[in-house]
Amino acid sequence: MMQEKETEIVQMRTVLAEVGAYFQHLRKQLVRILLLGTVLSALALGYHFLQKPSFTAEATFILEEKSGGSGLAGLASQFGFDIAGMTGSNGIFAGDNVLDILGSRSIIEQVLLSDVQVAQNKQRRLVELFIDSEQLKQKKWQKIDGIDTLSFKGYAAGDRLRDSLLYLVYKQIGKKHLLVDRLNKKGTIIKVSATSKDEVFSKLFTERLVNATIAYYVGIKTSVAQLQLQRLEKRADSLSAILNAKTYETATQQILDANIAFKTAAVPGELTQRQKTLAYALYTEVTKNLEASRMSLAAQTPVINLLDTPKYPLEDGRTPWFILVLLAWGLVIGAGLLWTFFTYPSVKS
Repeated sequence: MMQEKETEIVQMRTVLAEVGAYFQHLRKQLVRILLLGTVLSALALGYHFLQKPSFTAEATFILEEKSGGSGLAGLASQFGFDIAGMTGSNGIFAGDNVLDILGSRSIIEQVLLSDVQVAQNKQRRLVELFIDSEQLKQKKWQKIDGIDTLSFKGYAAGDRLRDSLLYLVYKQIGKKHLLVDRLNKKGTIIKVSATSKDEVFSKLFTERLVNATIAYYVGIKTSVAQLQLQRLEKRADSLSAILNAKTYETATQQILDANIAFKTAAVPGELTQRQKTLAYALYTEVTKNLEASRMSLAAQTPVINLLDTPKYPLEDGRTPWFILVLLAWGLVIGAGLLWTFFTYPSVKS
C-alpha cells in the first residue's frame, strides 16, 4: 500500500517537472514567438492595404405575373368584346426571361451610356467610371491609339472603336461583376448584385439596371394592349366629334312651322337625325370596347415591386484589418505552442 502511494507521488512529481520544463522552455522562446507574431501582423496589415476595394450593391424585386382570366373574359364577352384576342400571348415572357433581360447586351449598354453627375455642371457616362476604376486604359487598352483622350460623351451607335470597347466592358461586367439569380428557385423574388472597385458605379449600375429592365419588361408585356387602347381612344374621339357635329346640325335643320304642302323640307333634318343615331350607336359600342381594353391592359400589366435597393455606404468586401491581425497572432501562438511542446528538453531524457 505504501509502495503504491510512493509510486503515485513520484509520478506526480515527474508530471510537474515536465510541465515546469515545458514552461521554462516556452519562456525562453517567447521573444521569438512575439517577434514572429509582430512580423506576421505587419504582413497582414500590408496585405489589407494592398487589397483592392470591392463594393457590392444588391437589389431585390418581386415579380407577379398577371393575365386576363376567364372571369374577365366572360365579363368582357357580355359587352360583345373578345378580350382574348387582344391580350396576346402570356408565354412570350415567362418569369425566367427577366433574368435574361437583366443580362442582355442592349439593356446593360443602355445603362452604361447613362449620365452621371460627378461635379457641379459636369457629367460623365457611367461606363467611364468603370473604365477608370478598372484602369483599363492603363492596362488592357494601353496599346490603342488615342485611348488616353477617348470619351463616351459624344458616343453614337456606329462608332467602330467605341462600339468595340463598350462590348468589351459588357463582356467583363457580365462575366466578373454582375450576378443575377432568384432567391428561391421556385419563388418570384429576383436578386441583382453588382461588384466593382467604385462605390458610386456599383450603386448606380444596380439601380439603373433594375429600373431599365422593369420598364422594358412591362412595355413588352403590355405593348399589344397599349396599341389596341390607343386605337380605340382615337376612334372614340373621332366618333364623339362627329356626334357633336350632328347634334348641332340637327338643331339647325329643325323646322317648327313647316308647310305641310312641302313635305320634302323635313328630309334633311331626318337624314341628319338618322346619321346622328348611327354615330351614337357606333360610339356606344366603341366606348364599351374601350372600357374592356382598359380592363385588359390592367390585367396584363405585371406587378413588379422593389423590395431592397442599394444604399450608401456600400459594404467593402475586403477582409477587415483586425481580422487579419487576429488570424496572424492565432497562427503564431498555435504554432509556437506546438513547436515548444515537441522541442522542450524532457526531464526523463
